[in-house]
Amino acid sequence: MEPETKQSAYHSTAYHIAGEAMMSFQPIKAIHQHLCGFHVYAHDRTRHVEAHHFCKHLSAEFHQCIIYDSDKPDARLIGIEYIVSEKIFASLPPEEKKYWHSHKYEIESGLLQLSTKEIVPTSAVDAAEQPAMLELHKTYGKTIHTWAFDIHPDLPLGPPNVMMSYTGDGQGPPEEMLKARDTYWGQDTAAKRELRKGYLPPYEKAEGADEWEKTGRGVKLAVDEVPLR
Repeated sequence: MEPETKQSAYHSTAYHIAGEAMMSFQPIKAIHQHLCGFHVYAHDRTRHVEAHHFCKHLSAEFHQCIIYDSDKPDARLIGIEYIVSEKIFASLPPEEKKYWHSHKYEIESGLLQLSTKEIVPTSAVDAAEQPAMLELHKTYGKTIHTWAFDIHPDLPLGPPNVMMSYTGDGQGPPEEMLKARDTYWGQDTAAKRELRKGYLPPYEKAEGADEWEKTGRGVKLAVDEVPLR
């Protein structure tokens, strides 16, 4: 068989099915949670994107998530997020903390939601969310997007970007983006805000979180070319 003929099988359905049968994909299969929220660029808080987190809890104090722009089979892989407990966040040096954001407002506002299958009723989603939201309420995330798909939809061009979350009303995401998300998933962010008031305890963020609120400065990654070793 000619090399070109062999290579043509690479993108075929049969080749994909064979791969699924032959390989384990254990890290991917270990994912057990889908969270939908929104991220804003750390250096440009006018740019907002929907972010679908597919997460695995490596321990009670450390989670890791791969992030896509949707839940569809052809979704773009746009970044990663590491989530740590307040205890771990508090142990970080000040220089490191600037890369991290709190989840307090995301949870209290209803912006961060569990995304479930269409057949799951809203009441069941709300019940399933409570342990997750209670846990995530006091956590902190470090998010890097490798694909700025809002300006480069076809290819992941340019350097990675540090992403942040929201800490108060009026910061975003845009109303039309929020409405589109809620409509697609059959959820109501405003209703979730009210519901969560009933079970989330009062919480004050850890010292050093969301420093941009005080400094008015964001974090932007830059490429630094250096001599090879």
